[in-house]
Amino acid sequence: MMIPDVVIIATGGLPHTEILSAGNELVVSTWDIIAGDVKPGRNVLLFDDAGDHAALQAAEFIARSGAKVEIMTPDRTFAPEVMAMNLVPYMRSLQALDTTFTVTYRLLAVEREGQDLLATIDSDYGNARKVRRVDQVVVNHGTRPLDELYFELKSASSNGGVVEHQDLIVGNPQQVVTNPDGRFQLFRIGDAVAARNTHAAIYDALRLVKDL
Repeated sequence: MMIPDVVIIATGGLPHTEILSAGNELVVSTWDIIAGDVKPGRNVLLFDDAGDHAALQAAEFIARSGAKVEIMTPDRTFAPEVMAMNLVPYMRSLQALDTTFTVTYRLLAVEREGQDLLATIDSDYGNARKVRRVDQVVVNHGTRPLDELYFELKSASSNGGVVEHQDLIVGNPQQVVTNPDGRFQLFRIGDAVAARNTHAAIYDALRLVKDL
C-alpha cells in the first residue's frame, strides 16, 4: 500500500441549522430546498445569517414555486457575501416574484401551532420582538466542518494537522513537525476548517500545493 507524502482534507461541511433557542427540529436548510429534498411551503420565512448565494438560490426556487417568501437577515445590509454583479440578477428576479426583504431582525425560536409555524423574531438593536405565522422556516447559517476524517488521521501525521499560519501567509513551505514518526503531512482547507466561501478554499489550496 502506497503511503502519500501529503494528505489534504477538502471534505467541506454540512448545513448548520441548530441556532435557535427552541424549534431547531422544525426548520429546514437552504441546501434541503436547493437539492429538492424538501418541497417548498406556501408561506415561507427564510432566515439568512450567512449572506451568501445559498439563501438567494433557495429563495428564488421557493418563489418560483408560487410561494410567498420573506428573506430576513440580522445584518444592516442584504447578502454581503454576494458581489454586485451577481446580486443584480438575483434581486431583479426576486423582486419580480414579489419577495419581501427584511433587514435587522433575527430569528430566535420556532414553535408549531396546528398546521402553522410561529417564528419569534427580534432585533439586535433593541426590544422589537414579533411573531411571524408561516408554514415553513428555512435557515441559512453556513456550515459546520465535515472533519471526521481529518481527526482520524491527525495522530498518524508528521505535523499533527497543524498549519504554520505565518508561513502560509507569506508563501513559505509548511515545515512543522510535531511527530517525527508521522507518515505524511496533513492539512485541511475550505469548509472542512470553517464556514467560508469558495475563494477562501481555493486560496488555501493554492498556498499549500504550490510547494508540493
